[in-house]
Amino acid sequence: MKRKNIVLFAIALLCLLAGFRAYYLYQKPRTTAAEEKTEITIEAKALYQAYGSNEQQAGKQFSNKILEVNGIVSEVQAAGNNFSVLLTGDEKTGGGVNCSITDKDSDKPVKGQTVKIKGRCTGFLFDVNISDASIISIQ
Repeated sequence: MKRKNIVLFAIALLCLLAGFRAYYLYQKPRTTAAEEKTEITIEAKALYQAYGSNEQQAGKQFSNKILEVNGIVSEVQAAGNNFSVLLTGDEKTGGGVNCSITDKDSDKPVKGQTVKIKGRCTGFLFDVNISDASIISIQ
């Protein structure tokens, strides 16, 4: 009887600890790409050309990395609380670097401005995609 109570107490304690850990992880604030260390700094045109010339090699080099991209704004689109900034990549094809800005307090750039954006590269689909991005500077 005594051993059974000890085992039940240990199981209850483990469940309680697991519950506290789950609650802590659920309440923990999400880290953004802006808070992480920049791995690669690159111009938008060079990034787009890298993917255009050899998508597989560029994917190995840039995908899932934190990039700081400099470029000229060619378009800004709002979508709810977030907005998307397209940086000029190639004038001939109209492609570029599409940056999804998640920082709702960020100033929206206008077409023609030069910006520096930091975010996570998620690959290439018509444009190079940067997600979880934040604007570092607008010139």
